[in-house]
Amino acid sequence: MAKKNNYLTGSEEELMELFWSRGETMTSVEILKTAGSHSWNDSYLHIMLRSLLKKGMLTVCGTVQYGTQYARQFIPAMTKEEYIAKLVLSRDLEQGSVARVAAAMIREVDGEDREDFIQQLEQIIGELRGNTEGE
Repeated sequence: MAKKNNYLTGSEEELMELFWSRGETMTSVEILKTAGSHSWNDSYLHIMLRSLLKKGMLTVCGTVQYGTQYARQFIPAMTKEEYIAKLVLSRDLEQGSVARVAAAMIREVDGEDREDFIQQLEQIIGELRGNTEGE
């Protein structure tokens, strides 16, 4: 079974979604300003940030001065896709199952999008093999 620390809590996942959707560094001050519908207070946000740092989901990439205080800037340490891949792989899949999971995901896509996904996969496979043409 997977280690517990591989998983994010619901609130941590929401916070990571904020980072992934914004695509830029953020301080705790900026997070609280943009959190909108979330009712995170300052102390709870700092608990989540510490946890995400410990889990390797965020890294500190600088500081910004706000008045007389300095705030750390955070950036995701992995993409959303990398996190999802880690979750799937943490389920103790056999090596051959990974390809079958990818195929099952593609089968879930309907119509023209399926062919686009297949072309994207072919390109990625080509890149992984060191062939940028995706042959």
